[in-house]
Amino acid sequence: MKIISSLTLTDICDIAIVSILIYYLIVFIRETKAVQLLKGILVLFLITFLAHSLRLATLNWLLEKIFAIGIVALVVIFQPELRNVLRKLGTGRILPFSPLHPPQATEILEAVRALAEHRIGSIIILERATRLGTYIETGCSLDSIIDRRILLTIFNPASPLHDGAVIIQDNRLAAAGCILPLDSRPKQEFWGTRHLSALKLSEETDALAIVTSEETGRISLAADGRIYENLSLSELRLKIEQAFNRQRQSNE
Repeated sequence: MKIISSLTLTDICDIAIVSILIYYLIVFIRETKAVQLLKGILVLFLITFLAHSLRLATLNWLLEKIFAIGIVALVVIFQPELRNVLRKLGTGRILPFSPLHPPQATEILEAVRALAEHRIGSIIILERATRLGTYIETGCSLDSIIDRRILLTIFNPASPLHDGAVIIQDNRLAAAGCILPLDSRPKQEFWGTRHLSALKLSEETDALAIVTSEETGRISLAADGRIYENLSLSELRLKIEQAFNRQRQSNE
């Protein structure tokens, strides 16, 4: 009780800032392949502790040099991730949820319109609160603006990335050719691999999955473990807006 009563506003702000930094560090580690690297760093710290305790001068000297070089190496290794973090700070994203902005939503919908009209199969994933870093790592990293021409190029049947999913994160095209979990349940009529993958992902996460069928040209949306089929473009827009509005309200 004495400790709590002695806390000042400065102390509370200090604790809050440190907590936020730790939170984002955990998120950063979870969304990259840094977990394995972190294990290696912990092993090095353990060896350093033992070397210091046993007064092994040569080993201590060697480990000091390794850590000095390691800091530079970490910056080089995680340059794309660090750039992405700085970009998020620059765009004002503070909370672990970023709504889909209207211009980007329009680009996506126009791409979906063209894909459906030409009966080109596609699956576009819209990240909400659940981070999709694990799935992004299975594809080809893009970190690109959302542009209908890029989406149409990716899903062109001649493209090597057309069979995978495009994942949209923080109003950016994060990756293409991503591998999604596959649902093993019996197929419904007009349901292909894309529909089953979209349904499975919507059950495991809160992401939205837009699917266009190459057989029928129909537009579907998987959300919250359900598939809404044969949607018009206006119906698709409305469902996306409603989903993101609900998410925004739950975070307020």
